[in-house]
Amino acid sequence: MLFLHACSTSKVPEQVEVPDYTKVYHPVINQAELKIVEENYAEALTAYKEAFAAVPSPFARDYYNAAVSAVRLKDEEQAFEYLEKLVLKGVSLPYLERQEAFDSLERTREWKKFVKRYPKQREKYEQGINAPLRADLDELYARDQYFRQAEGGLRVHGDTIRKIEADNITNLLNWINDYGYPGEALIGVADTLEELPRFSIVIQRQTAARKGYDFKSILAKAVKEGRMAPQPAAYLLDQQAGKNLYNSKVFAKISCKRCKEKDKNYDKIQSLLLEKMSEADVEVTNKRREQLGLESLQDYRKKVLHNAEDEQFKLNYNWSVVNYVVPSSEAADVLLERLTVAEE
Repeated sequence: MLFLHACSTSKVPEQVEVPDYTKVYHPVINQAELKIVEENYAEALTAYKEAFAAVPSPFARDYYNAAVSAVRLKDEEQAFEYLEKLVLKGVSLPYLERQEAFDSLERTREWKKFVKRYPKQREKYEQGINAPLRADLDELYARDQYFRQAEGGLRVHGDTIRKIEADNITNLLNWINDYGYPGEALIGVADTLEELPRFSIVIQRQTAARKGYDFKSILAKAVKEGRMAPQPAAYLLDQQAGKNLYNSKVFAKISCKRCKEKDKNYDKIQSLLLEKMSEADVEVTNKRREQLGLESLQDYRKKVLHNAEDEQFKLNYNWSVVNYVVPSSEAADVLLERLTVAEE
C-alpha cells in the first residue's frame, strides 16, 4: 500500500496571524545582501536585525549570512547568537565546523562553550519540529526514486512510477491541508542549509507539459506566510511551467569538449552567459518576481556574481547558473542564439 497520509500523528501547529513576508521581510533581506555585495557588513547586519525583528520565524540561510557578516566585523558575540539560532533550526555542528567562514571562531574559548551547549540545543530543535511528518515527507522522495533507480527504470516500471507519483501528490496535498506548507518552523532544515527539502521532487514532477497539479497558489501562499523563501519557490514554479518565468536560472555556461579556439563563437562559449531579454521582458519579469517577494533580476545577478568571488556567503543557489553540455560548436551556436555574454 503506497498511500501514507494517516502516518503523521504530531499535533497541528496553532494558526496565528503572521505578517506578509513578501512585504516586511524579503525586501529587507535583499538590502542586507546587497550591502554584503558592497562589503558593507555593518549596514548588512543592521538590515538583518530589522528583518529578523519583523517576523516570528526568520530563515536559516539569513541567520547564516548574518553570522558571517558578524564574523567579518569581528563581532563574535553576535556571530555566536546567530549560530545558536542555526542549531535551533536544525543545522548540525559538523556542518558548521566544515564552513571556512567560521574558522576564526573555532579557535576561541566561546566555540568550546558553543560545542558543549550543542547537544541540548540539538535536542530542543528535535523536540520543536514535527519529526514524524518530516520522516513521511522524506519517504515521498524515497518512493519517487526507488523504481527509477531499479534496473530498467522508467522503461520497465513506468506504470508503477506513475502510480507512486499519483500517491505522492495526494499525500503531499493532504499534509499541506492538515499542517500548512511544511516549512522550516514545522520540519526544520535537516543537517545542512538545504536549498530545497527532498519532498520538493513531488512538486517538480507536476509539470504543465504533463498536465500536473498546479502549485502556484500554494507556493505563493507559503512564501507570504514565511513557510518558504521566494527563491526556491521561483525555481519550482519555473520547473513546473517549463519556462524561465522568474529567471531562477539567471546565468548559463556552455560545456563543449569538441569546441576549438578557431571556432567563431569560442570566446562566447568560454564566457558566463545570460538569456537575451528586451527591456519590456525584464520589466514584466521583475514585476512577477516582486509579487513573489524576489529581488530584481539586476540585484539577483549582482549577488550570484559576488558569490562566485566570495563563497563564504550564501547568495546564490544550485540552479542560479545552468550548465549546458553540447557535443559540438554547431550545437553551441544554436544555444547562443538566445544567450548573450554577461557583463561581469
